[in-house]
Amino acid sequence: MLKKVAVESAAEAYLELLASRGVEYFFGNAGTDFAPIIEAFAKRAAEGQVLPRAIIAPHEITAIGMAHGYAMVTGRPQVVMVHVIVGTANALGGIINAARAHAPILVTAGRTPITEDKLLGARNRHIHWAQESFDQGAMVREFVKWDYELRLGGQLETVVDRALAIARSEPQGPVYLTLPRETLSEKLDNLEYYDPPRVGPPAASVADPAAIERAAELLSPAATRSSSPSPRDAIPWQWRRWWRWPTLSACPSSSSRPRI
Repeated sequence: MLKKVAVESAAEAYLELLASRGVEYFFGNAGTDFAPIIEAFAKRAAEGQVLPRAIIAPHEITAIGMAHGYAMVTGRPQVVMVHVIVGTANALGGIINAARAHAPILVTAGRTPITEDKLLGARNRHIHWAQESFDQGAMVREFVKWDYELRLGGQLETVVDRALAIARSEPQGPVYLTLPRETLSEKLDNLEYYDPPRVGPPAASVADPAAIERAAELLSPAATRSSSPSPRDAIPWQWRRWWRWPTLSACPSSSSRPRI
């Protein structure tokens, strides 16, 4: 169903989309690039609109860690925002952890304003020159499934839905989206979007029946043993004994617990 919602900025439209896609929390460590997001949070909260709950973290690695843990427990993608290139650098270790553990996280980062005047959100502090990056996404590209920079407010539905779908597609993992301050500050009158989204993760893949039968044939010797195993039977029998013993993983990333 196509929905139309009144908004005043791309940042406000972004929060509307996240809420409509079931994002419960917005983990963040803020900088000068967050101004449009903070204003959108304040405005929509005052209006009683549904919002992701903002969780302020003292450091980027903490924000990524909280999102990682909640994604692993719930199985749902989480959203993090950090401060431009420097916040991305601080979050990088957590992004690598999320990639290796296949945790679905939409990692977003502000981007130093592109323009020097005329546009709302343009550079207005010396740090906006010092924190410029030739290719901000290059820092994380090896460890994320997809990265992109939002160019226009009109792209929001397409970009957000694609990011969440890719993060949730197997093998799951983090994606990275940069959000320039001028783009977040872009004035909009309304947001039109589809609910439920038109883009989602692919359906679960199903193994070929013939391949399952062949695997069963290969594994069947391990499922039976004689009372006096011969050397030929010994290895499968040892596997069976080992499988019943408790095991300890030196670097666990998940456990067999129900999701909430």
